[in-house]
Amino acid sequence: MKPASGEWYIGIELGSKWTQISAYHGKMTEPETKSTVTGAELYRIPTAICKRKLTGKWCFGEEASRIAESKEGIYVDYLLDRALKGETVRMDKDYQAEDLLLVFLRKVLRIALPAKGVEGVTKCVFSIPEVTEEWVNLLERMAKALEFREEQITIQDHRESFYAYVVCQDPGLWQYDSMLFSCNGEEIWMKQLSCNKKTKPQIAEVEEVCLGKLPEDVKEWDLAFARMLQDGMSGRIVSSVYLIGSGFEGDWMKESLKVICRGRRAFQGKNLYTKGACYSGMMEIHQEQADTVYFCEYKIEEHTFIKVIKGDETYFYPLLEAGKNRHQVKKNLRILLEGEPLLELWVQKPGSREAKIESLELSELPVSETERCRLALSLFSGEEGSILLNIQDMGWGELHPGSGREWEYEIG
Repeated sequence: MKPASGEWYIGIELGSKWTQISAYHGKMTEPETKSTVTGAELYRIPTAICKRKLTGKWCFGEEASRIAESKEGIYVDYLLDRALKGETVRMDKDYQAEDLLLVFLRKVLRIALPAKGVEGVTKCVFSIPEVTEEWVNLLERMAKALEFREEQITIQDHRESFYAYVVCQDPGLWQYDSMLFSCNGEEIWMKQLSCNKKTKPQIAEVEEVCLGKLPEDVKEWDLAFARMLQDGMSGRIVSSVYLIGSGFEGDWMKESLKVICRGRRAFQGKNLYTKGACYSGMMEIHQEQADTVYFCEYKIEEHTFIKVIKGDETYFYPLLEAGKNRHQVKKNLRILLEGEPLLELWVQKPGSREAKIESLELSELPVSETERCRLALSLFSGEEGSILLNIQDMGWGELHPGSGREWEYEIG
C-alpha cells in the first residue's frame, strides 16, 4: 500500500522533551523524517521555543538552542507539559503556554507541508504517549488553530504508531509477533504486536509492559538487558525486534544483541513513531485495502449500521466503523422514519457475516403507517470513551412542526 497521487501525510511525534515530524506522499518509498538543519539528521526537535531579545523573532530547533546559549534570547522548554497544566509563562511579557505551543507547532509543521499548505494535507496524525481526554482536547484546539479541518486530524498513541509502522513493512517481519523495546533513561519498556491470523481482516493488538530498570553500573547493563529480553520473549515466536530510545546508544550491547538476533530480524532507530504516524494516516484513508485492523481501549470494536432505502435500493449506512477512534466520533445526518416509532441498529464484528439488531425505542414519537417523521441524528463522543447518539424530531417546518422530542442513547 502506497499513497495515491496527490495525497500527503504528516506524522508528528509530540513529546514532553522532543518532537519529530515526517512527511509521506506518492513519490516516496517510505516516510521522510524532517530535520531543522538541511543535510543533517537532526530529527529530534526540542519541544521548546525561543524569542530573540532584540528583534522579537521566534526561533525553534537548533537555532533556538544556539540563541539561548548566547543569551540573545529567552528560551522556554517542555511546552507540551506546560500547556497541559495551563501554565502562564513569563518571557518579555506573560504568555499562555498553550499559545507558545501553537507558535512551536506552526514552525515545526512548516518544514513538512506540501506546496498547497495545510489545505493539501490528506491526514496529519499526532502520535502521543497516551490518549487521554486532556491530551485530545488540547490537540484538537491546536489543530483548529493551525487551520486543519476535523477530518484531516487523527490522534493516537505510540502503540498504534508501532503497529502501523510494522504492518507497512515486509509481511515476513510480522509473520509472527513483533517486539519493540524502548529506553530513554534507565527503564526498559516492551511493546508486543500480535495479529490474529484467524480473522479477516486480521485483528491486531499491542500489549505494553515495563520490564524494569537497568542497574546503576553501566557495565552491568548488557547482561541485565539480555535477561529482560529472554524473559520478555519467552514462550513467544518473534519475527522482528525494534530498539528505540537514547538509552540504547553506545557500544554496550554485546550479549543482548545475541539474544535479539537469534533467528529474527532486528532494527535500531529513533524515528519509528513519527514514520508510523504517517503510515497510520494512509491506512486510515485506504482501510478497505488493509489486511489488518487495530484494536485498543480507545477504538470502536464493532461496525454499527442503519438499514435505509434510497429509491428502489436497500442498503446499510455506517454510523460507526470498527477501528475508528472513539474520541474523534462526530457525525450528523437526517433520516425519514416510517412505521413503528423505533430505530434499528445493526451491529457487526469485523470479518463476521452475522449481525445483531438493537432497537432504540422513540417513546411518544407521533408516527403512523401512512406518515413519515423527519429525524436528526447526531453522533459524538461522551465521557470515559462512551459514544452517544442524539435523536431529534425535526418535523416539516411551520405547516407541520416536529414534536420537539429528543432522545439520547449510548451505543458502540
